[in-house]
Amino acid sequence: MKRKTALVLSGGGMFGAWQAGAWLGLSETFQPDLVVGASVGALNGYAIASGWTPQALCDLWHSGRHAALSHLEETARFLTSNPLRTEFALVMVDILRMKPVTVAGADVTWKHLVASCAVPALVRPRRIDGNWYLDGGLLNPLPVWAAADLGAIEITALHALPEFPSAALQPFVRAFRAVLGYQPKLPAEVQLTTLTPSSKLGSLKSAVLWDAENAARWIAQGERDSRNISISKCLER
Repeated sequence: MKRKTALVLSGGGMFGAWQAGAWLGLSETFQPDLVVGASVGALNGYAIASGWTPQALCDLWHSGRHAALSHLEETARFLTSNPLRTEFALVMVDILRMKPVTVAGADVTWKHLVASCAVPALVRPRRIDGNWYLDGGLLNPLPVWAAADLGAIEITALHALPEFPSAALQPFVRAFRAVLGYQPKLPAEVQLTTLTPSSKLGSLKSAVLWDAENAARWIAQGERDSRNISISKCLER
């Protein structure tokens, strides 16, 4: 029986450009059966699952029109105008219950993509079917658990935000996730490979404001980092 493989993409705002570069290199040797994303990882993930070429995804990040948060709804509509070709799921957070919610396949609409990217204080929550939802990376920026829940045994994760990009706010983010975070253990049979940036990508400001120079630099760094994934490989439980 074939072991289902998954690509999981984290949240990270404009650092999503690093994911695009990493996928540019990784795609040469890896084609997943399932793609899962949270926040900006949901946008990148939908593009990948709907058949965008790695270069086309990088081109999107080079363009401020579709990469900037101010164009989020337009970008989400643009992405979902293409049907999915690979199994896909995204994560968003139910505000009332403060719990993650996974939406998969044909149930995913542009509204779900926007909800998954609804960063508190930057993008207003999205109401879908009577419920309000926030950023899918709020409780856990890397939803590898969702891929495991959907049957993935081998998971490759692109984690653009291993640390919150503000030293002053890091203690508060850690405390919040210690109390409300969602971090279930993966089943013992699941193999997880996590790739993170080889050097810090930037500040909190650079994570929320698109900049052409930053995007180009992060894409290039992501591609370089993906070439060294065998060095970065780690198994987590």
